[in-house]
Amino acid sequence: MGGIVIETESEKLFRKGRAEGRAEEIIGMGQEFGLDDTAILKRLQEKTGISLETATAYLERYGRRLV
Repeated sequence: MGGIVIETESEKLFRKGRAEGRAEEIIGMGQEFGLDDTAILKRLQEKTGISLETATAYLERYGRRLV
């Protein structure tokens, strides 16, 4: 039996939201443990399977340096 799987817009948004949330957690923990941006980018790519460009965009968005 075969079929077509259709993903709804809400499912796409949910999946995207989960990916961004996970990226935000990885960035926050990386910074908390003193990792530099290069190590955080590498970890983002390894753990989430995203491109370097997407990882960089997430780091710019969620990478808040603590004072």
